[in-house]
Amino acid sequence: MTALSAVVVGLVVLVVTGSFVVSAWADRAALRSRSRVDLLTGALASVVALVVLHQLAPWSAVPVALWLLPVLLVAAGVTGAVLRWPGLPWLRPGRSRRRVLVDEVLEVAVAAAVVVVLVVL
Repeated sequence: MTALSAVVVGLVVLVVTGSFVVSAWADRAALRSRSRVDLLTGALASVVALVVLHQLAPWSAVPVALWLLPVLLVAAGVTGAVLRWPGLPWLRPGRSRRRVLVDEVLEVAVAAAVVVVLVVL
């Protein structure tokens, strides 16, 4: 992987982890997570993004900020999620349990496949 592609992967990871932070801390209803499942999904996407960054971008090719910043963003997102957790319902109002279950199973399956392909292969 070239240095440019490593930086591009790093920037994509910053966007994914940044969106998790915004969903955990935002005051505006349109931006914040409305359920615990939404927070868990954002956290899972952020962790998978960190795994992708770690596996695809060599440590020496990426500036230190592109390693440190996503980790700090995930930590800030988890902090916000922990603070908001007690006040959130498990499911968004108006969403069926079946749809949530199918969506989450698919998301976890894709995340697991990505991690397995990157780490094992």
